[in-house]
Amino acid sequence: MTNLKLHIDYPHDIPIDAFQWTPETTLEPFHTHTSLEIGCCISGSGVFYFEQKCYTVRPGDIFIVNQTELHIAQSDEVDPSTFIFINFDPSILLLEDEKLLLPYSYQSEKFQNHIPAETSLACQLQPRIMTIHEELSQQDVGYLSRARSILIDISVLLLRNYIGSISSEQWRRMNHSYRELRQMLEFVHRHFGSNIQLADVAQTVGWSQARTSRLFREYTGKSLRDYLAQLRLSEVKKRLVTTDDLIANICFDCGFQSMASFYRAFHANTGTSPKEYREMNGLSEDFEKLGDANEKSK
Repeated sequence: MTNLKLHIDYPHDIPIDAFQWTPETTLEPFHTHTSLEIGCCISGSGVFYFEQKCYTVRPGDIFIVNQTELHIAQSDEVDPSTFIFINFDPSILLLEDEKLLLPYSYQSEKFQNHIPAETSLACQLQPRIMTIHEELSQQDVGYLSRARSILIDISVLLLRNYIGSISSEQWRRMNHSYRELRQMLEFVHRHFGSNIQLADVAQTVGWSQARTSRLFREYTGKSLRDYLAQLRLSEVKKRLVTTDDLIANICFDCGFQSMASFYRAFHANTGTSPKEYREMNGLSEDFEKLGDANEKSK
């Protein structure tokens, strides 16, 4: 069985994406990836393979995919299947509540990846998956906040569904590990403005640097260095469009060590300079006029 490890890049400031996909009618190589996934079949038929397991696919069926289990879907030749998939970084759930990751920490041979269309759970999940896809496609005001909140809602429903199949010992062990991972991520999010290193992150949870590096990459899909760069750039972009702070102050407040490295990273990420980004994405004239009107009415 061929194993392809796919790296996932997210086009948004939070690590979540949605896409429509029609599997090939011939069996492609099995793969894993750095993201978690939730998929919903919206039309057609076929099969979905998870290592030694094989599920028939029908419209409305939901499939849960973690980072370690080899999988691939295959369409029926006459009636090809089409899916909407949500893929996302585990750090979204870790930072919210580490228990939300438990449904994705299954033992492959015992886990039912398939939630049949006729079940109550599938009926609850399908419209939520479709809404996330719509939000990320249309990118209306607040779309990332809404997509994130719906993802958390989906994960709560999954936790309630699967919790009965998790033994008390599994619960204790996984919950302890996720609590440490959450502690590690919270440290990174609190201190990204300073020059933190892998040794600092490892010290917060009492792990070796090697273990910290391995688990950080496993659960975020990125090295600590790349994760920090993304986090810092997200904060920079937020401050550019919501404040009139000097660009140099924003650069150093967000953890960049030099203006040259900051400008290179920002241009590689956005294709523009910070000044151009601020001019294109700052508060619109309508908001400024509204603010002026409010001031005059006081």
